Amino acid sequence: MLEGKSIWITRPEGQAEKLKLVLEENGAQARLLPMLAIEPVASDAKIKALVLNLDKYDLLFFISTNAATLGMDLIHNYWPQFPAELEIYAVGPTTAQVIESYDLKAEFPVERMSSEALLALDSLSDVAGKKALIVRGVGGRELLATALKEKGAAVDYLELYQRTCPVYTPGELAQLYGENTPAGVVVSSTEALDNFSALLARDNIPLDCVPLFVSSDRIAENAAAAGFQQTITMSGADDKAIIDSLKTFFNSAPHRENDV
Repeated sequence: MLEGKSIWITRPEGQAEKLKLVLEENGAQARLLPMLAIEPVASDAKIKALVLNLDKYDLLFFISTNAATLGMDLIHNYWPQFPAELEIYAVGPTTAQVIESYDLKAEFPVERMSSEALLALDSLSDVAGKKALIVRGVGGRELLATALKEKGAAVDYLELYQRTCPVYTPGELAQLYGENTPAGVVVSSTEALDNFSALLARDNIPLDCVPLFVSSDRIAENAAAAGFQQTITMSGADDKAIIDSLKTFFNSAPHRENDV
């Protein structure tokens, strides 16, 4: 099991308490160490116009749990009766659960949680002439929008939050690392990885000493490029996938890391 293993969780504040509890129930010493801060942007005329015109779209995409939480709350304020013909897509099961809490259904990829996996869904094979709205944070990957446009769809963004790096004082991570060196650090976004890498470097912690558990091949590739040498790619970013991946790794002999 995970008895005595120190596991750091880098999800944003308020999004990892349940995972921490389950890890502790399995004997782990879980520490919440957010590497992303989510700051909602102020609603403006553009955001309001996009939401008011929701019924003009055919496809609605939520690319994160944050996007679904903020997006559905905003949409519900203007559309208590959701547009019936609008097809909803989520990047993964956790994001879909937010949408389902509004008694709506969202299609999502099962094997992997990524834009690539979304695009591979059969229902998105023919989107020519359709209008798509992507709910996300400010900035981010353009892959989904680019691919939809290449397939003949028109695409707009509804950007509802900013991602920033939480504040840690110089030496804070080094102290935590020295007190309880992590057996694994869970990272589920490239932005969190970038922030974590920068803070480790600032505190003179060698990246090759930190074992990462990441939620996608893309994050694993970025980790390798940054200098991490112990990277395990999990089966997904939801709580069950994380717990199962950690158990599988620590119960295996010998342990095998993915060098990507």
